Amino acid sequence: MLDNTFYKLTHDKSFTVGYFGGSITEGAGASDASKTSWRAGVTDWFRVTYPDADVREIQAAIGGTGSDLGMYRCDADLLSKNPDLVFVEFAVNDSGMAYDAVLCQAEAIYRKIRKHDPTTDIVCIITTTKSITDNLEQGGEFTARSAHSVIAHRYGAPVIDIGNLLHYEVLKTGGDYLRFTTDTVHPNDDGYAIYTDCITAFLRKWADSASGELRNHPMPSPAAFDGKVYDNARMISCTAADNYTSDGFALTEKSLCGRYPSYIEASVPGSTFSFTFDGENCGFYWMLAKDSGDALVSVDGGAEVSLRSWDHYCKSFNRAGAAFFAKGLPYGTHRVTVRLADTKADESEGTVLRIGAVLIS
Repeated sequence: MLDNTFYKLTHDKSFTVGYFGGSITEGAGASDASKTSWRAGVTDWFRVTYPDADVREIQAAIGGTGSDLGMYRCDADLLSKNPDLVFVEFAVNDSGMAYDAVLCQAEAIYRKIRKHDPTTDIVCIITTTKSITDNLEQGGEFTARSAHSVIAHRYGAPVIDIGNLLHYEVLKTGGDYLRFTTDTVHPNDDGYAIYTDCITAFLRKWADSASGELRNHPMPSPAAFDGKVYDNARMISCTAADNYTSDGFALTEKSLCGRYPSYIEASVPGSTFSFTFDGENCGFYWMLAKDSGDALVSVDGGAEVSLRSWDHYCKSFNRAGAAFFAKGLPYGTHRVTVRLADTKADESEGTVLRIGAVLIS
């Protein structure tokens, strides 16, 4: 299943494993995400099992984000570091999205990985939450899991449903999700140990049956029902966007929550910037902060759409996130104008906008 992974570990003695997903991959809920998350446990397994190999880790997971942002940041956050194996975990955060949307977003990620290096192995990881398992037990469906599994199988990637095993352990011990999670979503150390044990058991089995050969994975025809392939999805600095102009926004050479090297910023309502893009979808990679305000966005001179860069989580911490204002436009060149509104959430401390990049596909 992961022949290239074990070939590189035993022959090249050099190996980079990437983790691409949301907060459960990042390690939220663990006492120390660098030591007790499933990500840390799997990386440690590689290092212990293959002590002669130089094993490096790419932590490319961002809490609260799904494959809709993932397909745009895949190049910069993951592929720029040349992974040999990628664990993809977005199903939980993709819950609630339309099946076709998840299918297209997941496929863009898989195609980007395989175009970058056709020898890269991929494993699809499915996690869970109490609300998801409650819905399944009532006859509902985990649509995002279905979409991610379809794409994984089409691209020859194994699927490990560690969430299903966690649910089984919860049932075995009385049905209380707080036994293995901090909040019915994010595992505690005991929950992450279940995830780690499940994944490493599969790794041991696949290692035992590895062929000892290095092969390119084939690139199948797209699975997207509408024929659209978004493997051109890209994330570029606002100031690098075509025909960028600004009145009141200034470039700040500081990290956007550790996720992007710089951002443009404005705090005075009425400040504007504009740019053009070629594509059909567009959004922002921006900061959600305690003093964030509202953006008014117009495309091709149309009516302004309001976007809020604040939510109740901002009361506790700032974070990077995405917001989309144009989807399904006729493919072509479009003009975007952004204006800082004089409105904000009642609990926000200001009207600041901090935008790192434009997301285009």
